[in-house]
Amino acid sequence: MKLKDKVAIVTGSSRGIGREIALRFAREGAHIVVNCRNTLPKAKAVAKEIEALGRKAVVVQADVGTAAGAKKLISATLKSFKHVDILINNAGIIIERNFVDSTDDDWKRAIHSNLDPFFYVTRAALPHMMKRKKGRVISASSIIADRYDFGGSNKMSACTAAKAAVMAMLRAVAVEAAPSGVTINAVSPGYIATEMFATLDQKGLKKALQMIPLGRYGTPDDIASAMVFLASDEASYITGHTLRVNGGMAMT
Repeated sequence: MKLKDKVAIVTGSSRGIGREIALRFAREGAHIVVNCRNTLPKAKAVAKEIEALGRKAVVVQADVGTAAGAKKLISATLKSFKHVDILINNAGIIIERNFVDSTDDDWKRAIHSNLDPFFYVTRAALPHMMKRKKGRVISASSIIADRYDFGGSNKMSACTAAKAAVMAMLRAVAVEAAPSGVTINAVSPGYIATEMFATLDQKGLKKALQMIPLGRYGTPDDIASAMVFLASDEASYITGHTLRVNGGMAMT
């Protein structure tokens, strides 16, 4: 087990990639803080799955795109486990709309759901990690920050800005946290087959498949595997890095 007895927070972990990350970390020996904003029944179901694996699980319902929600999440974690080893900033959304048709609400939601959580939760967790002289922060970015054409669904400019900002900001935070032994990295998924697929342009999805050298969509487990690696001792000399997990799509 690569993460035996570690305490890991996984934001947005009631479903999709976040759920798979939480379960995979539990299989690797970690105790998990499951976070959701609105899907509490699903979050509780994930916690039961984690406990069935012999690990401890705590559910914290909080909007991590706010300072108050981030503080609530970290405070609840410290109350339950006394420390935090790993923070996975996974929460996020996709808004598919042409730039010229994007609304003020689209922009606010894109930043609130994709960038604000990295800022607020990382800021809340880092002082504790830096004091302990160890910790891992891993955030989710996206292929949309690397390509303007990703299968015809190139209508995500608001979210593109937020995901790219995570990749830029983490480097500055990584330099600040490095002397304390805390690493800050990101995983940038390509097209991952989750329930969110149903909300995307289906013609674009088919075109995207032709642009992936490995010839398949990714799976949530592909992303969870990358997260486990960056959270483990094997990645102790990696910081300020974005690991792209996209089947080679960023090269085409």
